[in-house]
Amino acid sequence: MAEEKQRCVICRDIPLVLIHNPQEYFHCLDSFMRMVMHNDLEIVYQTCPLDKVWVEGKWYQRKIFHQFKCPACGCIYGMYCDVAEGGEIRMNDKVFIPEEYK
Repeated sequence: MAEEKQRCVICRDIPLVLIHNPQEYFHCLDSFMRMVMHNDLEIVYQTCPLDKVWVEGKWYQRKIFHQFKCPACGCIYGMYCDVAEGGEIRMNDKVFIPEEYK
């Protein structure tokens, strides 16, 4: 787990939580989408577009990951969800770069 950085007034209220069900996931996703639209967060990695997570009654894929960065303080947040098992929001040490993992 990442060492928690000092969070700023823009991102300090992002909950670092477990996600237990799709309803909780969609609530978190909605919050992140609003923050991105207001330029309070930027997307730095994603396995699918935010607006494509659930389309026509189907998940984009079983495992979904989005990573966001606060442009004000540099904190990085990862939101992972396995639609069958749940997920979490946590702070990350750095931006995920797939090429670094073989």
